Amino acid sequence: MLSSGDSVAVGVSGGKDSMLLLYYLLKKKKELGLKLTVLNVEHGIRGEASVNDTEFVRDYCEKAGVPFKCLRIDAPAEAKAEGMGVEEYSRKRRYGFFESEGADKIATAHSLSDNVETVLFRLARGTSLNGFKGIPPVRENIIRPLIECTSEEIVCACEELNIPYVTDETNSDNVYARNKIRNEIIPLFESVNHAAEKSIARFISSAAEDNDFIAKEAEKYLSDTLSVSQLKTLHSSVLKRVIELYAESFNVVLDETHLNSVCALLDSYGKTQIKGNLFAFANKDNLYFAEYNDVAPDYLTDSKTVKIDELNNEKDGFGFYCDSDKISGGVFVRSRTDGDEISPAGRGCTKTLKKLFNELRIPVEKRAYVPVICDEKGVIGVYGYAVDERVKIDGNTSSVYFLNINTEDCI
Repeated sequence: MLSSGDSVAVGVSGGKDSMLLLYYLLKKKKELGLKLTVLNVEHGIRGEASVNDTEFVRDYCEKAGVPFKCLRIDAPAEAKAEGMGVEEYSRKRRYGFFESEGADKIATAHSLSDNVETVLFRLARGTSLNGFKGIPPVRENIIRPLIECTSEEIVCACEELNIPYVTDETNSDNVYARNKIRNEIIPLFESVNHAAEKSIARFISSAAEDNDFIAKEAEKYLSDTLSVSQLKTLHSSVLKRVIELYAESFNVVLDETHLNSVCALLDSYGKTQIKGNLFAFANKDNLYFAEYNDVAPDYLTDSKTVKIDELNNEKDGFGFYCDSDKISGGVFVRSRTDGDEISPAGRGCTKTLKKLFNELRIPVEKRAYVPVICDEKGVIGVYGYAVDERVKIDGNTSSVYFLNINTEDCI
């Protein structure tokens, strides 16, 4: 966690955990040549008591000769303005403050008890193996030297070493979920096994190892698009992790319902909505995420009719042409609708546009943007792909209808 000469920003609230952490780092300061700075956040939640805690830490740092910096916020009001929960907002501001110091390491006082509480909280709310790994001892430049110490051990250490600390009176308020876990649920575990926290910690460590293995296996199969045939060979735990990691590349965290919906696409194909306009798509070859909107754009068209004996290079620059005399009524352009059919010229068959698009391997998310050309009787062509047998050019054609569509912003 620490290297010789490290600059360390130490998060200190004044509670027993953070004061033991500061005591430990002060002991290591000379041995490792550490440069310590104490950072304290006064959240504006507990009134005068919170201010007093900050002053307690300031006084301790002055006596110990350690630089002290404080960030004062009004967490309840600011969180409301940001549309965030107070705890979430406070954490965001706290770590932002810590990172702004630019230190080599950021030391926080999370303990084994905090880790156990976190895992039980996630278990109650719903989590996967990934959530059971708990609070990591090291994450990038954030270190947690007390992560293997229980609260009981920390209290004992503070008493034996005469380390002063303050007590947050809200820690006994079981209105807060974490306090309820700490004050009521963990004691019930300890009534079954007095070393319950240590036992749960061993499970957390085992879960973290298993999770790390699954994550490394999953990373082998990540790419811009995922191979359906390859995904089908994977164990379900690895398969789900591949999809979760793939979703994270789109800044999306999948819940169980959406994860299962995406997995189901491997057998059913098609699409399923992830969030907003983001959908998961699957065909027999690939699974991928893409933006999708089934509202077709307004097409900009240009058309003309030319006598057959006047044709030169009129086909250049036009994406569709047919026998103008075989057109019934006017021509209009729209996107595909359910039930649309076409008889591709020279194929001797009739098929739905859905089947044609499948054959042409047109991505599902782009199908709404493929222009379908119609007259009063029905579909006469798919722009850039097919013309219907009914209006094809043959030896009896006397004039040709040309159509160009601006698809630059569509496909």
